[in-house]
Amino acid sequence: MNEVWGVIKRARPGQLFQLMWLCLSHIRLVWPTYRATKKTIGIANTHFGHEHRRNTPANAFRHALWNWMIAKECALVVKKVEKVLKWTEMITDMHEKILPGNVLSNAMDLHNNAVGRAVFRKDESRDAEKSVLHFLELVENSLQISSLEEIKQTSDTRLVHLINPTQ
Repeated sequence: MNEVWGVIKRARPGQLFQLMWLCLSHIRLVWPTYRATKKTIGIANTHFGHEHRRNTPANAFRHALWNWMIAKECALVVKKVEKVLKWTEMITDMHEKILPGNVLSNAMDLHNNAVGRAVFRKDESRDAEKSVLHFLELVENSLQISSLEEIKQTSDTRLVHLINPTQ
């Protein structure tokens, strides 16, 4: 709950209104989204500690898994995959608007979010353990980027990050 409250406290009044409107217009998906967020943070903490809070491959993992997990949890409520993916995109994009980093880190997060949704779209089993392992494999090949152009040239199946944790 602290993570969610931290986001809400940082929102400007207009953003807070947009967030409230978005949540009220999709009220059935708010609790599954919260549940998915908690699960994702727990899994990221287990595998990476606090490293996932920096712009590292661990952060790329967290963003991709978060989108996959939101879609999975919301698909239990709404059966139409495209509606679930649209909600997932809207709510995670809103997160980036409320907590803006620099242009490059926001683009990185949006790209990794899209990777998570792309994996969900292709994943018929929707098995959480298999998906976590898949995202961990993607972390191994995460591409360190330094420009928006590099992100644009990267496929929607490859994670990107800014910081090499070994540096």
